[in-house]
Amino acid sequence: MINPKSSFPVFIVGNITEAKKFYKNHLGFSVAFENEWYIHLVSETGVQIGFLLPKQPTQPEIFHKPYNGTGAIFSLEVDDVETAYSEVVKKSLNIVLELRAEDWGQHHFCIEDPNGIHIDIVQSFEPTEEYQDGYKTE
Repeated sequence: MINPKSSFPVFIVGNITEAKKFYKNHLGFSVAFENEWYIHLVSETGVQIGFLLPKQPTQPEIFHKPYNGTGAIFSLEVDDVETAYSEVVKKSLNIVLELRAEDWGQHHFCIEDPNGIHIDIVQSFEPTEEYQDGYKTE
């Protein structure tokens, strides 16, 4: 069995410089590793994300195609989603889903980064009865 000790997404994007600036300035990430074609960022709480430029000769062919803006969501859980939303509004970031509460136990909104990645900012709460059975307590 494989027993992961951590996890992080890596997005293949056209502009890692803009990714670095966005995640540092707006989401509190810092640089853990950086070279001319890859950057690895980490938050104070240990959340990690990587960005790779497309078509790098050092990488296998399966890692050459850039992210096309669909089919992935990068979720970040916060303690106070309303404060986070206020900050995003104040900074005029690209909000693609307004702040809302979901019956399955999430209060969230979604922004888009400069490379088209959707970032879902989430705060959990008690789900409605309809969704409570879906949560495992094991």
